[in-house]
This record gives sequence, structure tokens and C-alpha cells, in this order.
Amino acid sequence: MRYYLDTEFNGFGGVLMSLAMVRQDGPSLYLLYETPRELDPWVKRNVVPRLGSVPPGVEMRQVGQADGARAIADFLKGDSDPDVIADWPDDIRLFCAALMLGPGSTVLLERLKFEILRVEPYPTDLPGAVEHNAWWDAMALRRRLMRREMVDG
Repeated sequence: MRYYLDTEFNGFGGVLMSLAMVRQDGPSLYLLYETPRELDPWVKRNVVPRLGSVPPGVEMRQVGQADGARAIADFLKGDSDPDVIADWPDDIRLFCAALMLGPGSTVLLERLKFEILRVEPYPTDLPGAVEHNAWWDAMALRRRLMRREMVDG
């Protein structure tokens, strides 16, 4: 199964603030982490105001490190061959760090594959889409890549 991933973080090399995954068949996961006290100015202007901007019915879960790792493992549970797709390297880096329960400990996932496909998910025709929100960005990435696959066959 393919999972489209996006994250929001506090500037270059910064800490994870939100993570979203959308399965190719539609179910999604949206995790919010603690917002740092000191914020990159661009992140403060463009990301923080959009963190909760998801449609009604989308579950937003405020998590710490270990709870977030378990939530990701639960979301991937039962899939023996998950393929995580992102459009930016930091998304993969932060996703891998999010799997850690603590020092020297991680959730148990038998296998993961990663792909970075450099596409621009925006502009998108998703009604209500909010750029720089991880859930919407993962949805836009999914839409762009699934449409591309339909065209390319």
C-alpha cells in the first residue's frame, strides 16, 4: 500500500510540528506535536496559523514522541509492504525520527520502503486545500501522483 507523507517543521533542520499520512485508498493520520516556543519567522507566519485547518471529521491527534510513534505503527499495522512517498527529503527524515519511542527504542515495523518524488502538489483542485498544512499537503501530493499514474498508465 502507498502512503503519502507530509510534515511541517520549525525551519531548516527544525523539530517536527505536524505529520500527516494518507493511504492511497483514502484513510489518513494527522498528528500534531508540541509547537516550539521559539519559532522560525516564516513558520510562525505560514505554518502555525494553518496547523488545525482540516475539514470536519478529520481526526487531529495531539501527541508526544512515544504516542506519535505508536499512532504511526497502528496506522501501518497489517500492511506487510508499506511504501511511504514524500516530495521532500526532510519529510522522510522527520518520519523516521517520529518512529522512535525514546533512546535506543523504536516501534516494531517489519519493513518500510521510502520514495521521494519531486513533484509540486500545488496548485491543486482539492476544495478547501490549505497549503503548508501537513494533512492538506499529503492529500494534494496523493492527488497529484495518483492523477499522474492514471495519465502515464
